[in-house]
Amino acid sequence: MPGSNARMLLAVAYDDGIAADRLLSDLGYALKDRHTAVRGLVQRNTFRRDRAKCDMELEELGSGATFQLSKDRGKHAGGCRLDREAIVSAAALIGPGLKDDCDLLIINKFGRSEAEGRGLRDIIAEAVEREIATVVGVPRRNLEVWGRFADGLFDLCDVSEIAFLLSWVRGRTGCEVSLGSYSASGELAREHLS
Repeated sequence: MPGSNARMLLAVAYDDGIAADRLLSDLGYALKDRHTAVRGLVQRNTFRRDRAKCDMELEELGSGATFQLSKDRGKHAGGCRLDREAIVSAAALIGPGLKDDCDLLIINKFGRSEAEGRGLRDIIAEAVEREIATVVGVPRRNLEVWGRFADGLFDLCDVSEIAFLLSWVRGRTGCEVSLGSYSASGELAREHLS
């Protein structure tokens, strides 16, 4: 378990949202497979041949409930496609899970809603208050706002620093997982050596 000076909040900075979504989803599913009490939201993206943007779906890890995150506004529509009500519904499932057994919270994105003071900010704050290890994907364009919100109470890594992420998670949860070809020790995972 973490030492007394260990921060319980990790920001995973990224430019490529698809890569960040995949990494955080893989982390959440790997922890669930190891029977770790993981809660929060991960995003799955589905690409359609006739659309420039992908369809987005959120899964709440604790319950397995899924929410359609993007509104289908047609092939040529511009502007925001985000269904903010889906985020509100998903957040309503996360809150009670934080009061139960929760080893780790994953929030896929500190996005525009959070930067504007809405979205999942209260869930992140509650997790910090409860000293629940929390991993949050933060687009680089939101790092300044994130820094003001998290007020120095966080560690930071790049989405490419998989070994650091896994080591951080292991240090807070005691759970050793591997993603792709990396484990928490930074070594290639055994199953990928053969």
